[in-house]
Amino acid sequence: FLVDPYTPEEAYWRAEFWEIFYEALEQLPENQRIVFMQHELEGLTLREIATRSQTNLKTIISRKGYAVRRLRENLQYLFDEFFEN
Repeated sequence: FLVDPYTPEEAYWRAEFWEIFYEALEQLPENQRIVFMQHELEGLTLREIATRSQTNLKTIISRKGYAVRRLRENLQYLFDEFFEN
């Protein structure tokens, strides 16, 4: 018997966050989105991504950096809202 550790309000905000997050991911250029998702969500190393895609490691590192910066910019308002309350 499992008990949901989240209140309905927490569950709502978690679902809202993930929806907004995935929308922000979709706005990234495809090559940046793929690298970010493979590294952060699938757990591949940047070297593994470079090897699999036959792309220079420095290029993969750059793509990840650009993706992170863009996501930070696009999601900053969520962070600001969360910490205002």
